[in-house]
Amino acid sequence: MDAFERAASESAALALIRAGNLGGAESRLRAMLSENPNDARALALMAHCNLSRDEDKIALKLAREAAGIDPDDEMVRHILTGALLANRQYKEAESVAETLTADDPHDSGALFRLAIARAGQKDNIGARYLFDEAEEMVGDDVFDLINLARLRLSEWNYASAAALAQRALALDPNQSEVFRILGECELALKRPLDAYELALEALRISPSDRQIMRLMVRARARRSAFLRPFLAGVDWIVEMDRRGLVIVPLLIAVVGAIWAVSVIYDLARIEAGQSPAILFSVGLGVVFIYGGVSYATAIRARSQIHRDLKRVALPDF
Repeated sequence: MDAFERAASESAALALIRAGNLGGAESRLRAMLSENPNDARALALMAHCNLSRDEDKIALKLAREAAGIDPDDEMVRHILTGALLANRQYKEAESVAETLTADDPHDSGALFRLAIARAGQKDNIGARYLFDEAEEMVGDDVFDLINLARLRLSEWNYASAAALAQRALALDPNQSEVFRILGECELALKRPLDAYELALEALRISPSDRQIMRLMVRARARRSAFLRPFLAGVDWIVEMDRRGLVIVPLLIAVVGAIWAVSVIYDLARIEAGQSPAILFSVGLGVVFIYGGVSYATAIRARSQIHRDLKRVALPDF
């Protein structure tokens, strides 16, 4: 593989990663590594794919291997820093990030990673300064904008999070995380209908993302004040696989049966002039009602979400 073919393969792999096609990107990268097992950038991008799948230990191993081959490459150092942070090795991540900021003090991505490394070491004041500096310097890198928007969202700074997400959206309208962040901001601002539509667009791009599904269910539940106390249970059920969706109603039915027996027993004791075990019956009743309402809400929401997803799905060409 000559230099031109290698550069084209790397560009294709990067485009596939940005589009969320990790399998396609890895196929390209494996072909590059079969030609040259010491291709540091290909190893680093393979590490990035593993990070996206939460395979943090594998990612760190690949990133270290890439850094051992070419420790000066900027992309390699960026990905190594991300892998170190994912594995909570904050001190080493700080050291690598500092080399990036020394080379380019305006590298917002490096500043952001350095801030996370210092926050991980409880240097909250230094981290806050770096986060603010990174936001001031962030340019047209979609992923830096998304990372900073996530940070502002976690701080409940919805105006800043939405502004950063809108900038990322203008650069790349196919990032589901941008729509999720905007949806979270709308939900926080008590606009559940807008939040739902934004989350629906995010789910269209990433149909299997459970975090987006939870946002949609919360947005639907926010329309009814009655359902708000049940959100924790609904979130738990939304994340279940098919086996869980079968087991949970069986458990709820068992609790309901025990509750019925307890109520009958209490009534019999009252008729006999004895004190009933009211607290036990009340507790079972609360569990049964909470579980039943949460399950029904989650199933109804899942069904409605799938119907809405079909409504906005792009046609096949």
